[in-house]
Amino acid sequence: MAVAGLSRRPPSHPMKNCWTFPLINVRRLLSGSLMVFLIPATAYMLWKAISLITDSSHPIVVVISESMEPAFKRGDILILWNRQSLVKVGDIPVCWLPGRSLPMVHRAISVINTSISYAPVKVIQQILTKGDNNEVDDIALYPPGQNWIYRHQIVGLVWGYIPLLGWVTIALNEYPWLKAIVMLTLVLGILLD
Repeated sequence: MAVAGLSRRPPSHPMKNCWTFPLINVRRLLSGSLMVFLIPATAYMLWKAISLITDSSHPIVVVISESMEPAFKRGDILILWNRQSLVKVGDIPVCWLPGRSLPMVHRAISVINTSISYAPVKVIQQILTKGDNNEVDDIALYPPGQNWIYRHQIVGLVWGYIPLLGWVTIALNEYPWLKAIVMLTLVLGILLD
C-alpha cells in the first residue's frame, strides 16, 4: 500500500518497514531551525559575558559621528571598561543620557569631585565633556537644566578601539534593505545546508 508523498525504502534496507520522506528531510530541517536560534542565543550570551567582565551594560559601541576625530573616526569600534570608580580629565567616557537613543562619546575636559561621608558612594563626580573635533563643550547636548555628566550616566570609559570595523553596523542600520538581505541569506544558508 502506497501513501501519496511517501515511499518505502528498498527491501534490502535494515529498516524495511519504515516510511521516509523523499522531498523533506525532517531531521535536517529541525537541525537547521535549531541553528537559526542557536546563533543569536550564542551572540547574546557572549554579549552578557563581556558585559559582566567589563561591568558595562554596553561594552562595545560604534562611533557614528566625526566629533572625536582625529582620536576616533566614524566606523571605529570602541571597547569600554567600567570598573574604575573615578573619571579623570583626559579620559573618554561614553555617556548615555536620558531621552537619547544613542550614547555620546566625548573627552572629559573638567572633573569636580565632591566628597560626602554619609552616602555609600563617597565621591560624587561632575564631569564636563567635549568632542575633540568640536569648538565648544557639550552643555548644550545635556538634558535641559543639566550642566554636568554624573558618574552614574557613564556606561564605561574607552579602553581600546578597532578601526573601521563598525562600518558593517553603520551600513546595516542606514540601509534596512541590506539588513534584510543579510538576515535572509543567513537563515536560508542554515536551513538549506
